[in-house]
Amino acid sequence: MQRICGWCGKDLGEIKTGPDSEYLISHGICDECAFHLVAEVGMPLREYLDHLEAPVMVVDGDGVVKTANKPAQTLLQKELPDIEGYQGGVVFECVHSTEPGGCGETIHCSGCTIRRTVMETLNTGNNHLRVPAYLDCKTKVGVCGIHYLISTEKFGAVVLLRVDEVNPEETCIIDNS
Repeated sequence: MQRICGWCGKDLGEIKTGPDSEYLISHGICDECAFHLVAEVGMPLREYLDHLEAPVMVVDGDGVVKTANKPAQTLLQKELPDIEGYQGGVVFECVHSTEPGGCGETIHCSGCTIRRTVMETLNTGNNHLRVPAYLDCKTKVGVCGIHYLISTEKFGAVVLLRVDEVNPEETCIIDNS
């Protein structure tokens, strides 16, 4: 799949997609446009992110969510103070994030597709598109398995994590307490 800068149209190279991908072009932002938007134009990163329709979070190398756009806040049903500065698993309400050691330090974390994809993008610069991921999450009705499609893109020293699709499981473990 071809990637182009959504602002200037510059070719950003190819990214690998699944064999059944219906997408031919993906949009990102080149370093020059990012610098121009954030520094020269004075558009704060969060304001830029809020122009994006998809839920997007900025995640650092420790797996901490630095900020999120309005669609992400709506998806997560959280305000920024409940998102910024927290580990990704805490933000997504992963049930394993409350276990001893917390998010990133349990036996389950090594298999977390979201965490592995974000860290791989940060460490290698390889972006990912519509990667299937699964989390057991605390919800208002109990613990539900939630299937996601996520995309990642390196942006300086952080990763933009986009949630492309969310599909809760039909059955949840209902908490009647």
